[in-house]
This record gives sequence, C-alpha cells and structure tokens, in this order.
Amino acid sequence: MDRRKVKLAYIISNINRRATFRKRKHGLLKKVRELCTLCGIEACAIIYGENDTRADVWPSTTRARSILSRFMSLSKAERRKKMVDLEGFLTQSIAKAEETLKKQRNGNKKEEMGIIISQYIRTGEYNLGHVNENYLNDLSEFIGDNIKKIDMKMKSMEDQAQEEAGNEVEPMNDQDE
Repeated sequence: MDRRKVKLAYIISNINRRATFRKRKHGLLKKVRELCTLCGIEACAIIYGENDTRADVWPSTTRARSILSRFMSLSKAERRKKMVDLEGFLTQSIAKAEETLKKQRNGNKKEEMGIIISQYIRTGEYNLGHVNENYLNDLSEFIGDNIKKIDMKMKSMEDQAQEEAGNEVEPMNDQDE
C-alpha cells in the first residue's frame, strides 16, 4: 500500500470514513500508549465514534477517571497553563518560527559582514553602496566586537607566553658547579 498525502477534509463516503476512523483510532491509541511508556507520563484517551453508543477509553475507564479527576482538581489557572487549543498551538509555533527566523537573519547578516571585511582585507576594495545607515552602524559594531575578540586573544597569548617564559628553568651544566 502506498502512502500519499491525505487531503484533510470530511470524508463523504460512509464506508471510507468508518474505515479511516477505525484505523486512525487504533493509531492514536497506540501513540498514547507509546507516549506513556517512553516518557513515563500519565495519559488517557476518550474517543466517541459517530454511531457508537459507548466511548472507547484507554487505558481503562477507572484509570481515565482518575487522571481526569486529578486534572480537574487543579485550579483553573493551572489547567489553562497545561491546555493548548489549536489557536494557542499555532501562536506558539509562529512565535518559535519567528524567533528562529530572526536568529537566522542575524547569523546571515554577520556572515555577510565577515565576507565584506575579508574582501576588503584581500583586495583593499569594498562596495557598500547598497546599504543604509543602520547597516553601516551594525557593521561598525561587528568590527568593534571582532577587534575586542582579537585584543582578548592577543592578551591571552601574551599572558601564556610570559607564563611559559617564567616557568622555563635553564639547564645546569657541570661546569657551573
């Protein structure tokens, strides 16, 4: 059986819808079981079918009631903190993606500035006609940060060289005695 992307829309055919429900319900319960086992958490699933008079409950009705009563005993604020609806999930996902994009843009900008500096060092030429004042300020700050790093590295190397020079002991010759 080949796997292909499924269009997420209501399945009109009763036979196909029931078959999909049965397969997906089994897969969902399997994932909940795996999550509990792998992460050592408590979880339950309650699934109502379209024509079923009873709900399918995992792991058992009593265990599900216990988990739900523990959840319901939390304050409303605590419950809300642990719950995410689709809108909240999407909001979190968008914020995370925006933060990743921001970091990537900053990384690209620093890399571009490094290329500009390297090109200037190699050729003595630079072309900054396409940049604005903010970019020039950022470039100036980038250069300043790199100069500070170079100064710190040179200081560290000087300190290390002085330390090694102080630790060197001249070998004794038999003639010196």
